[in-house]
Amino acid sequence: MNSKKLLVLSLVALAAIGLGIWVAGGHSSQDATTANALYPDLKKTLNNATAVRIFSAGDKQSVEIARKESSWGVAERNGYPADDAKVRKLLLSFADAKLREQKTSNPENYASLGVEDVSADNASGARIEVSGVEPAVNLIVGNQGPGLESQYVRRAGEPQSWLVDTEIDTSSTPQDWLRKGILDISADRIQSVSIQTKGAKPYSANKNSRADANFAVEGLPKGKKLSSPSVANAFATSLAGLSLSDVQPASAFEDKAETTATYRTFDGLVIELKGWSREDKRFLAAQTRYDEALAERFKVASEPAKADTEDAEPKKDEEQKPANAPATAANIAEESKSLNDKLEGWVFEIPDYKYEAIFKPLEELLAD
Repeated sequence: MNSKKLLVLSLVALAAIGLGIWVAGGHSSQDATTANALYPDLKKTLNNATAVRIFSAGDKQSVEIARKESSWGVAERNGYPADDAKVRKLLLSFADAKLREQKTSNPENYASLGVEDVSADNASGARIEVSGVEPAVNLIVGNQGPGLESQYVRRAGEPQSWLVDTEIDTSSTPQDWLRKGILDISADRIQSVSIQTKGAKPYSANKNSRADANFAVEGLPKGKKLSSPSVANAFATSLAGLSLSDVQPASAFEDKAETTATYRTFDGLVIELKGWSREDKRFLAAQTRYDEALAERFKVASEPAKADTEDAEPKKDEEQKPANAPATAANIAEESKSLNDKLEGWVFEIPDYKYEAIFKPLEELLAD
C-alpha cells in the first residue's frame, strides 16, 4: 500500500473516531440534563395534569385544585375558578426544576431544611401531589434556599433531600388560588350611581355628559350640602380593579341585602350590586345588563375616517373604521353576558375600603 492510500485511510479512521466521540458526547450531555431534572420528562405529560393537592402539617389536605376541561377550580370553594396562570406556573416549576445540590439523607436533619414528613403536627413544609402526570409528582417542599430561586425539597418516600434551582409555590389556603378579578370598569365609563341603604333615603350621583368634571348628587337632606363639589367623584373608580378576598355560593346569602347600588355607564352597561356585612367581613353580589336606551342617550357620533393623502381612493375590500370607534351595542351586550357568566351564583368577600367606596353612605359626602 503506497503512502498516499495509507494517508487517506488514516484520515477516514480519524474522522470516524471523532464522529463517534461527538455522538457519544451528545448523548452523554442529554442524559446528564435528564438525570439532573427533579422530575425527568415531566414536561411531556404536564398537559395531562388533572389535580393538584397541597398538604400541610398533620398531612391534612389544605387545597385541592381540580381541572375541568380546560380550566381549573378550587374544590374547597365549590369549584370556583382558580388563577390559571398561577396553577400553570406551579406545574412548570416541577417540570423545570433541576437538582442543584445534594443535601441531607438523615431524617434527624430534615427539619432544618423543612423537608420532614408532613405527617408530623409541627411540620413546617408542604407536600404537593399532582395527578395525571408521568412521572407521578409527590414532593415535600421545604424552606427557601440561598438566593432568589432555590428551594429545599425531598421526593416523598425517598431519603435524599435536594436543593433545586427554582421556587415552588406552597400557598396553602384556598383563597390563595382563587381567580381574584371580579369587575374592572374604568372611571371614564361611569355615568351615574344610585345607592339605597336599609333605614336611609336613597340618593344618586350623576353626570349629564362625559365632559362633566364632577358628579352632581341628588337626594340631599334639606339644609345640607356637599363637603366639596368633587366629593362624589370617587364613585368613578369604585369598580376599577375590584378583586375578591374570598368567595361563597349565593345560596349562603338568601337574606335581603343591607344595601344596594346601581352603576350605569355611558355606553349602556348597568351593574346592579348587593351588599352584606357579616361580623367583620364585607360581601358583594353583582349582575349586569345592557340598557340600549341609556347607550343611545349618550351615543358618541363617529367621525368619518380620513383617507390617506397618498391613496385617496379606499380599497374596496378594506373596511374603513374610525381610529377610536365607540363601543357598539353588540360589544356591550357581549361584555354583560361574559360578566354574568363569571358573577352568577357567587357572593364575593371584598376589602372593607372597597365596600365603603361602592356603597358609600350619603352622610360621608356631606359638610359638617
